[in-house]
Formats: sequence, structure tokens, C-alpha cells
Amino acid sequence: MIINSKLYDLPESEIKLIGRNNLIYGSLTNKGVSTMCNTIKKYCNNNIYGLDLGCGDGELIYNLQKNLSNSIWDGVEISNYRVSLQKRDVNIWQGDMLDENFKCYNVLHADNLCLDENISDKLEQKIINEFNGLYISYRKPNNINFLKKAIYLDVVLTETTWINHLIYYYYI
Repeated sequence: MIINSKLYDLPESEIKLIGRNNLIYGSLTNKGVSTMCNTIKKYCNNNIYGLDLGCGDGELIYNLQKNLSNSIWDGVEISNYRVSLQKRDVNIWQGDMLDENFKCYNVLHADNLCLDENISDKLEQKIINEFNGLYISYRKPNNINFLKKAIYLDVVLTETTWINHLIYYYYI
């Protein structure tokens, strides 16, 4: 998978508005994409309509869509600058993941490792309130309501552009 190095060169105005930690970006290597696709196939036997929360320029959803037959992926990214770097034929837009409607999707992917605790808590609450399907998370959820409702499926060591990282899979 090709990572555009410009994804890391954010305008100062976005850093001030959104916060540097909430804009930290990483993705999966080709091996990581393969691992994730195999895990998704294990839990999703039918058509996939996925949403990537924090999609950057859409490179990951391009690769997921390419490697998972019968899948369509959308992506939302808070950074307008990152959305402007889109080069692939994918459906992404600038927006706040907490403002999106999750009801029409059956897979959610959140590279949420660097989100602050308050935003992570709000995201987990939103997911259990309006989502049914496979939830993929780079951090172990802490929201007590999420933990009561979600069904833990798996944790898989996956190769990312930074390190090998545990990725959690839940069914909501």
C-alpha cells in the first residue's frame, strides 16, 4: 500500500482547530491489509457496506474494496487537506465522524488509537446507539455501555505503517 507522505504535512490552521493528537495518521501495510481482509471475511459472509472513520486520502478503503469482493466503502476524514489529496476512485468526504450516520453500514473501521479519551468515549457511545455490524478498532474500548452491548470477536496482531499492532473486532 502506498502512503502519501503529504498526509503528515498538515496546515497549521487545521492543527490549531482540531488538535495535533486527533490528526495523527497511520495505515496498514500490504500484509496488514491482507490480514484485515481475512479477518473481515471470517465475520462477514454477505455484502459489505463499510465506513472508515478517519480515512485520510482513502488509500485504505481503496485497498479494502479491491481485496474484498462484494464490498463498497465510504470514508470520512476531519482534515479537509487530507481529503484534497485523494487520488483513488473512492467515496470520501470531509466531516466529523461524530456527526455521521452509521445506520446504513454493516462494517465500521476506526483508526482511533490517537483520539483523546473524551472523543473515544463519545464515538463508542454513538456506535452502540446507532450501529449494527462488525466494528474494527485500534484501541480496546473503555466505554462501559459499549462493553455491555458489544460482543467481542477477536483481536488480531496486524502490521501497520508504524508497528505490528493489535486490532480489535466486535459485533454490535
